[in-house]
Amino acid sequence: MLRLTLAQASQFSRPSNKRRGCAASVGLTFLSGLYLQALAAATPQGIGPIHLALTFIRSNPVTTITVGGRTVQAIVDTGGGPLTLSKEILDSVGAISLGEANVSTDPFGREAKLPRFRVPIVTIGGQTFRNMAAQQARAPVAGDGPPVPNGIGRELLSQYFVVVDYARASITLWPPNTKNPASMNCGRAPIPMEHTEEDGLVVSDFDTQSGRIRLALDTGATGSMLPEAIAEKLQLATTVRGLQSPKFYQSTMLSASGQDFGPVEFVILPLKLPGDFDGMLGQNFFEHRVVCIDYKRRAIRIH
Repeated sequence: MLRLTLAQASQFSRPSNKRRGCAASVGLTFLSGLYLQALAAATPQGIGPIHLALTFIRSNPVTTITVGGRTVQAIVDTGGGPLTLSKEILDSVGAISLGEANVSTDPFGREAKLPRFRVPIVTIGGQTFRNMAAQQARAPVAGDGPPVPNGIGRELLSQYFVVVDYARASITLWPPNTKNPASMNCGRAPIPMEHTEEDGLVVSDFDTQSGRIRLALDTGATGSMLPEAIAEKLQLATTVRGLQSPKFYQSTMLSASGQDFGPVEFVILPLKLPGDFDGMLGQNFFEHRVVCIDYKRRAIRIH
């Protein structure tokens, strides 16, 4: 259960990109097609599975990767974009600048320009990737941001059939042609992955006792959350927990494709999300369920 002040809630903030001609996006990293092409070329084909052992740091799923000769921790983030690395790591491994930058806007409207690079060698879950596209992480701010600056996002994850199993502290990347083997403990009924402006977002429609909400399944979110504007629009019954506490909404049911996934608690924050989704399912949702993401067939299975 989440118990946090508004200041502590700022840890939910994660950088995301804003492209020219598109509305600012928050909570997720949105990338240009150049990244898709670059990473597709860097991704080995027909191999797997890749097992990512997780350690949870401040509710973030963190794995260990090797960049050049450096071993670093990285958050596994279904809402993220490319490989994201700190400036110190990029400098130390001879990353090649692409001479461009992404404009990144966090959930509270703070913008930053994040330089883009190509990284010669990255090893993830025992598999070696060459010439991967990457972006520089935001400069750390005391008391704010994720516990580690590095991240693996959907530009890699979307090349696979992804099984998220927090109970076993693992995320496994299976070949994209995998068809939900019974051993994966995925749910039986597929939930459609909705089409969004940007490719690779894990978004679907869910029903609650207060109405239908379109939610992104985001392992990079340290809790499930909704914007204040959505809470007001749906007239959600919210509660607070002391002075300076944000509001919370307790959904007594959350269902999709005829399946009820039980109660889920959301924190209400002053977020400004893009039109693709209304909120996010984060750590407190994943910790009780196995979530299988079939990017190729655009389906989600939850058990």
